[in-house]
Amino acid sequence: MTDDRLTLLSEYFHPESSSTSQLLTELATGLTEEFDVSCLTTSPNYHASDQDLEVPRQELYDGVKITRVCSTRFNKDNLPKRIVNWATYTIVATARLLSASTDIVLVVSNPPTIPLAAWIRKQIRDTAYVYLIHDLYPDIAVELGFVTEGTLIERIWRRVNKQLLQDADRIIVLGESMRDEVLTRYGSVDDSQLVVIHNWEDESFIQPMPKSENEFARKHDTVDHFTITYSGNIGRFHELKTVIEAVNKLSKEGYDVKFLVIGEGARKSNLQNYVSENEIDAVDFLPFQPIERLDESLTCGDISLVGIKEGMGGLCVSLKLYSARAAGQPILAAVGEDDEVATLVRECDCGYHVEPNDVDVCVEAIKRWINNPGIQQTHGKNARCCLENRFSFEEARKRYKDTLTEVLED
Repeated sequence: MTDDRLTLLSEYFHPESSSTSQLLTELATGLTEEFDVSCLTTSPNYHASDQDLEVPRQELYDGVKITRVCSTRFNKDNLPKRIVNWATYTIVATARLLSASTDIVLVVSNPPTIPLAAWIRKQIRDTAYVYLIHDLYPDIAVELGFVTEGTLIERIWRRVNKQLLQDADRIIVLGESMRDEVLTRYGSVDDSQLVVIHNWEDESFIQPMPKSENEFARKHDTVDHFTITYSGNIGRFHELKTVIEAVNKLSKEGYDVKFLVIGEGARKSNLQNYVSENEIDAVDFLPFQPIERLDESLTCGDISLVGIKEGMGGLCVSLKLYSARAAGQPILAAVGEDDEVATLVRECDCGYHVEPNDVDVCVEAIKRWINNPGIQQTHGKNARCCLENRFSFEEARKRYKDTLTEVLED
């Protein structure tokens, strides 16, 4: 470990079970050989069960010094209350960051207010910061209809984010489509600031497993049915309805098919109501599963869904793409044509792309897998190989290390 001090700003971190928390925890612990790593976070609050976790205000976890600041922990699925969470975390974290001993800050775009803390630190103490974009704001809020383009709040938010991006020493984006969106929407950003680093999945823990050997699959009756799975947050920009309708249509045609949805989120109750009101028997819902069972829940089906609403291409990149690859699952990409997921599925030949709401094309894609087990196996093998060859943790860790080191040496 060197004397260079790195501070990570993230609302979600160990021991939370969210994908963002797992990803950033693995990244932080993976950088401890090169940096003196600290994380300025808050108490667990992503899932309702996380709030029951008893955690100290300060602890050392796997070489990372964690400080949890006091902030509100309202239900994140209630947008006004979530904004209060963002504000309180950002205010307190900013104060703590100003007094912290650090040489460089790595700040994630979620919540969208927290990059302000890194920017203020730079203005006052001339500390470099690297801006990691998981979701591009305010653009994603506009696409979801929470903010109207051209209004005063949208213009102010965009101007602030433009300044945050301009003043960042580097901007890390999750794919080429996100890079293009940043350059298009924020033309004053220098191309040399942008670094593409894809996400990853733990390929040693998540590995392909036959359904017949999967206890979770046996318990939830997926072994003898052709099963499409969705595992993760059921958020406002995730697209599941296309597959729900496709599976319902296939079931009525006599196909033995089901859709298993594992997770929680703002849209889950709406989808459950839709399934109930339309008497769709081929769709089941389960809550989030414990992390230690993730290897089983991700491999309990035949196909994995990665679904993102139309218009979100380049504004976010689904983490489910990487977990599905690790599991060796063919990928059904219900995303827009310009979405990073569609591009990567085509490049790796590991599944099919369908446009959101195009139920008929989705039905035909699923039929091809059902009627051609060889294609299903090939797509699954290609998915796993693609992860191992292009999207391993070690590759991502090295890119982060090199980027941070370059900034410190500038």
